[in-house]
Amino acid sequence: MTLSAFILIFISVFLHAGWNFISKAGRPSGAFYLVVNIVSILILLPFLLVSKVQYFSLPPVFWWYVAASVFFEFIYVVGLFQAYKRNDISMAYPMIRAVPVLLIAVITLIFRLGAVPGKTACAGFIVVALGCFILPQKDMRSLLSFKGISLKALGPIFLAAVGTTGYTIMDSCATDLFTRASSSGKIVNSGAYLCIVEIFLTLALAVLVFCSKKEKTEFFQNSIRSFSPCICGVFYTAAYLLVLAAMGMVSNVSFLQAFRQMSLPLGVAAGIFFLHEKVSGPKLAGTFLVVCGLILTVIK
Repeated sequence: MTLSAFILIFISVFLHAGWNFISKAGRPSGAFYLVVNIVSILILLPFLLVSKVQYFSLPPVFWWYVAASVFFEFIYVVGLFQAYKRNDISMAYPMIRAVPVLLIAVITLIFRLGAVPGKTACAGFIVVALGCFILPQKDMRSLLSFKGISLKALGPIFLAAVGTTGYTIMDSCATDLFTRASSSGKIVNSGAYLCIVEIFLTLALAVLVFCSKKEKTEFFQNSIRSFSPCICGVFYTAAYLLVLAAMGMVSNVSFLQAFRQMSLPLGVAAGIFFLHEKVSGPKLAGTFLVVCGLILTVIK
């Protein structure tokens, strides 16, 4: 990972933890995230308009990557707001971030997407994932039985984790093709690509919201009248825009995904200090393991 990539990811993790905290503290719902995505499009639209992309030169596989990315982002959003409805952020957030660390590493290894991670980096992925799974436990006695995890939460958490894995890999493949077809700078290209994805994702979320009477009511009565989803949209867009920009600076997207887990200690701290969630041994131990795993990943 280059120094530039490190700086971009370092900034993005604060923004990522911030928008997840705002989401949890607000009203996590399909209507909430629809507003988030509308704000995101408004921010990214100038990038799309000024980008110098030769769209006709993009191969058909690019649009398949985009379609797959939108699909995975959709199930990520649905899983995320369902998980936040049922759990503390210090429980749901680490779990959602844990599974993709290993899944992305395994998938990129199987399909040879990028450089092969070294043994130390692979050990780092495992340590990060282990720390993420320990974090949400209620006490040290429940580590082996995972009694601290609500069965009702497993479905949404797994859905969000699979979504994260899918869109990260698809975006990595798509942005590479997108950049080749453009003469614009990295940030402009990233913004233009993300705007395309967000437009289709917003259409999908709009169908979800307006086909549900409850979500439709939530959208008109609460979400569009609140500043929370607007602020969340700004943080969300800036965070992932930086991640997309950093994708071309790493030899394997699994390194980037692992290093994004720096946001986990921030998420846990926000839950403890601002939402007054309980401090526990597993939370402290899990945070320590995440940091150690990140160090191993960087060493490679």
